[in-house]
Amino acid sequence: MEANGETKKEFVIPGDYIGVAEEFLPGTGAYEENGKIYATLVGNLDLDMSKRSASVISKTNVVPQIKEGDIVYGEVVSVKPQMVYVDLLALDGYADKKLSANTKARIYVSQTDKKYVKTISTEFKNGDIVRARVVDTQGDAIRLSTAEDNLGVIRAVCSVCKKTLEIKNGKLECSYCSSKETRKIASDYLKAKL
Repeated sequence: MEANGETKKEFVIPGDYIGVAEEFLPGTGAYEENGKIYATLVGNLDLDMSKRSASVISKTNVVPQIKEGDIVYGEVVSVKPQMVYVDLLALDGYADKKLSANTKARIYVSQTDKKYVKTISTEFKNGDIVRARVVDTQGDAIRLSTAEDNLGVIRAVCSVCKKTLEIKNGKLECSYCSSKETRKIASDYLKAKL
């Protein structure tokens, strides 16, 4: 501990116990589970006594921990009546780096679009690549939203033949089998670079 008693620093690795939730809030590079705080990154532990936060300052070239407000990319892997499950692929700005933390996410029907969506299965299908904003990181899966014009499906696959759908006359259509489909597409559909 430093002479002023403000911070304590030591080297930690992912999974190391770093404090209790009664004493600290989990900061960057840390998460809470069953009232205990653990490290998610390799680096130096930073216990900030004035802010009552426990963080890990990374010393490696890894993707920062996903936080609320971040833009992420993912693949839709399961469509349920009220939500879709997404496997996260990348954090915006770090597309060349593998995510180090939780990569499971959900988009609920209420977070799909600004307008009312009755059935989420009309907005997303398995295999679609989506761009979404992180709205909550607590719990077993990250919650996402696509309720902005620049968010949503950036590449859709045909439900019939699995080819990439193209926009024709303002609608999604498969140039291979002529299937016409709907999605909650991003404003830069097929132009976005992951």
